[in-house]
Amino acid sequence: MDQRQWQDFLSSEGAIWEDVDTPNPAAHFPTTDADLHLVDLSPLGAIAVEGPDSQKFLQGQLTCDLVALPDNHSTLGAHCNPKGRMISAFSTLKLSQSEFFLRLPRDLAPIARDTLGKYAVFFKTELRDIGNRVRWLGLQGRNAPARASELLGLDDLTEGELRVFDCGGERAIAQVVSDQQVALLVPAQESANLWQRLTASADPAGYCHWLQQQIAAGIPQLHAETSEMFIPQMANLHLLGGVSFKKGCYTGQEVVARMQYRGAAKRRLYRARCTSGEIPSPGLEIYGEGEQSIGNLVVACRGEHGTELLAVLTIGKVAAGEELRLADGRALEILELPYDAEADPLA
Repeated sequence: MDQRQWQDFLSSEGAIWEDVDTPNPAAHFPTTDADLHLVDLSPLGAIAVEGPDSQKFLQGQLTCDLVALPDNHSTLGAHCNPKGRMISAFSTLKLSQSEFFLRLPRDLAPIARDTLGKYAVFFKTELRDIGNRVRWLGLQGRNAPARASELLGLDDLTEGELRVFDCGGERAIAQVVSDQQVALLVPAQESANLWQRLTASADPAGYCHWLQQQIAAGIPQLHAETSEMFIPQMANLHLLGGVSFKKGCYTGQEVVARMQYRGAAKRRLYRARCTSGEIPSPGLEIYGEGEQSIGNLVVACRGEHGTELLAVLTIGKVAAGEELRLADGRALEILELPYDAEADPLA
């Protein structure tokens, strides 16, 4: 089932589509108060990394420590350029030392594959953009891991864990993202059958439903527009387990480590909200009380109380209480993150 067939299928299930002709088409469904939702994650893609040298290869490229990560677990991570700027950021799923999957926005997947691929030629590993062969679905709500375990016939799932399960005779993977979100990597040809099976117990929901929770959790998401714009600490990735300061060298490691040990970060990730309107694009400049940009938008989506977003902003400007605004004049209200943004992961 290709993307067009999937869109037609979900349309028959009540979906209304947005950005249909872009790399990140998104479905919308009527809002419900159900305690469990089944979310279409069409804007997300996947890269497979397979072969006997896969872990060795990725360990020398990514910010996260994959040697310390147990099999059948996941972690956030990023691939940086030599200047420490993130080319791509993703959730890294490790099935074994020879098999990994990267979950990231579809528009970023070709960039991630091509830049990582330049180094992969020296290892016994293969990178493939499998976004057209698989599909991401999400289960979201209270006690999502337990509900997913029940619906998929699995033993109890715990946060960060992966579990392979049978899906119409094909292999699928359940990833526990948090206590409220479980991502399912499903063969494209079986996605409609699994959707219909799960909607018997979960109300359908669109990608914005998932993204709202990710923004509330303070988890950054890079897109093509923001590739090579931020150092990991600017996006708080080091506070989310996505950067290891104990592993060996990786591309950009010297810059990332220097920033951490010298405490030189002048910008970091903030959660904010503005009034409803056009959804601002990734990379959009944000202003304080002057005419000079003080940061950039990372990701945004519609929310119950307006537009919810994450942005990398100048720490001093926010601390000084400056009024913040988008280029269109909408004021930003800074909101709390669910973790200590001032914490030192080296402590």
